[in-house]
Amino acid sequence: MRFLHQDSRTLIPRVESVHLFSRIIFLLGIAAYLVFGPLGKENLYPLLIILGAELALMGGSWIISRYRQGSISHVYFYTIIIDAMLITGITHFTGGAASDFYVFYFLTVSVGAYILSSTATIIFAGLISAMYLIGNLNNFADAGPLVIVLRITLIWFYGLMVNYISEYFRRSETRLLNVFNTLNRRTSELEKIHAQLEMVYENSRILAGILDFDQIVDEILKIGEKVLDYPALGIMLVGPGGNLIYRGRLIGGHRNTRLKAVAHDKMELAYRVGLAGDPVRVVDLSARTDYEPLLKSARSAMLVPMVTHGRTTGLLSAESPRAGAFEDQDEKFLSVLARSAAMALENAILHRKTEELTIIDELTGVKNYRYFVEKIKEEKRRTVRYDQALSLIMIDIDWFKKFNDNYGHEVGNQVLVGLTDVIKLYIRDVDILCRYGGEEFIIILPQTPEREAHRIAERIRMEVEKAEFGGGNGIPALKVTISVGISSYPENRRSEDELINAVDQALYRAKGSGKNTVCTV
Repeated sequence: MRFLHQDSRTLIPRVESVHLFSRIIFLLGIAAYLVFGPLGKENLYPLLIILGAELALMGGSWIISRYRQGSISHVYFYTIIIDAMLITGITHFTGGAASDFYVFYFLTVSVGAYILSSTATIIFAGLISAMYLIGNLNNFADAGPLVIVLRITLIWFYGLMVNYISEYFRRSETRLLNVFNTLNRRTSELEKIHAQLEMVYENSRILAGILDFDQIVDEILKIGEKVLDYPALGIMLVGPGGNLIYRGRLIGGHRNTRLKAVAHDKMELAYRVGLAGDPVRVVDLSARTDYEPLLKSARSAMLVPMVTHGRTTGLLSAESPRAGAFEDQDEKFLSVLARSAAMALENAILHRKTEELTIIDELTGVKNYRYFVEKIKEEKRRTVRYDQALSLIMIDIDWFKKFNDNYGHEVGNQVLVGLTDVIKLYIRDVDILCRYGGEEFIIILPQTPEREAHRIAERIRMEVEKAEFGGGNGIPALKVTISVGISSYPENRRSEDELINAVDQALYRAKGSGKNTVCTV
């Protein structure tokens, strides 16, 4: 059972204030009696001893409370017991039961009722009553039984009233402090949420400025890890036929951007979210069979669709090993990220398409001259750095001007398209075919020596000679031939411009040698 209140944070006056105030009144009362009261020699020395004891007690309790904070409540408890004994002594030496110094009991009771529990206050009031009665047994007749009973009753009533009021304030104070604590905690949480939301918005703004698709995926995973602190995050995009594909995954701090198909039978929930277009939070995954988590220890998950222009382009999924880990603000954060991610990815796709349009020849679908100029510089630098071979093949259609004059430009265009189809069949994936201009094409062959380039060029020349172009929609089946020039590094230790000039000279040499041939410079 608790007998003492341990004051810590409090809105009502602390016990030291009440205690000090009562001690000062007590000392002033004794001093006033010594100066103005009817003193006899037999009472003077006991009162001086009591005054000295009270001063010593006051000084000692102050020193102990100052240097031993942990025992301050016990100091006050023992002090009021001694005070009650000293007051009993004062009443005894200043008139006994008839002495007015009994009112000092109220001061001691005030402190006791303030620091003690209700049960302890009753015991303390009983102890004071006993002291008062025992200390004045020999002169009760001077005051009369009725007065004694009345005084003791008032002491009990006063003590219980002070105790009730202080207990009431303490309970009210506890509730108020709990409200303050809750308010402070909520304020701290709101500040944290606000700061986190600002970080999400800021990172989302950064996303909008990135135009590289892979970089956007990596940045989304970084935001999920560094800002939102998710143990697992998945980026699912809608692929051909409405299938979902993992484009990026964050699992336990490790980022993975390899493509992975999302199985429909194991991830029905993800497909339903994609169709409905509404976020979903799963409180407990332990009993779910329609969601396969990335994190083996995942207990809860949240899925938010990525929507642009009313169309779901993908999903973001977050997971946690704690059941019910995701709340409203988490859904809000991930929704903000999902919208920004969807817009950023769409911008990246549009940028890529626009960029491709600027480097793709509209008629043939191969790279254009602009792309070739940049690519040959890049390949030449790589070739020199790693001491590798590099070859160029330039192709020109023989008698193409007369061909256009005889059959028209529409037929000529079909021949150009057909020629690129034949060339693509006999070059490697790493080789780069570009339309150089008009009826001329050029091929960059990385890590290809001159002898290998000559073999490829000769094969293309032979296959073009055998091929037929047109042959439908009123266009006769036509045959064409090509002249081919080759230039290679390191055989020609020249700059990229000189390599281009060399392959151009080789082409003119082939055309001057009767056409439909391959020449090397």
